[in-house]
Amino acid sequence: PDRSPYEEAIEAIGSTIEKYSSTQEYPVWGFGAKYEGKVRHIFQCDPSSPTAHGTQGVLDAYRTVFETDFVMSGPTEINAVLRAAANRSKKYYQSNGVKYCVLLILTDGIVHNLQSTRELIRKYRELQLPLSVIVVGIGRADFTEFHRWNHAPSEVCGRFRFVEFRQHQFDPDTLSREALLNVPHETVDYFLHRNILPH
Repeated sequence: PDRSPYEEAIEAIGSTIEKYSSTQEYPVWGFGAKYEGKVRHIFQCDPSSPTAHGTQGVLDAYRTVFETDFVMSGPTEINAVLRAAANRSKKYYQSNGVKYCVLLILTDGIVHNLQSTRELIRKYRELQLPLSVIVVGIGRADFTEFHRWNHAPSEVCGRFRFVEFRQHQFDPDTLSREALLNVPHETVDYFLHRNILPH
């Protein structure tokens, strides 16, 4: 069956990330869905498990959402998902381990309250949390502000990267490469700041 752009993006980027993950266990959160009349800004895609195993597990968790009574709904608000990822990365920071988080956000909408989202991501870099944020824009929404954010210096934009799916939709390798472009530098920056050297 034909895959959606969301599934193509998960597969392209996830298959690269999982090569660097020792556990291949990933939380899969959704946002912007209405359930029982209330918009949820974060929910677990697969209620039966807090994490999914590997890229295939992430795809399976994503697909379970469409078997529920959730109705996708605006406004697009991603701060709750950012905070959940930050809490996860904070545990890595406090354990002094060599773990690092990459949060992949797929959205087809203009993010509501983008200024507060920017401030959160900038704050997480200032706190030196082991967290990079990648946003993939899907569809034909006006992503001008995201593109502008991409070109700001890291002390302004934090550990952030935006990629527009349709510019790479026929080439999963370039989609993955563009999405993850900053992650090697960001991980080195974090570990050097913590005086954690390769061994």
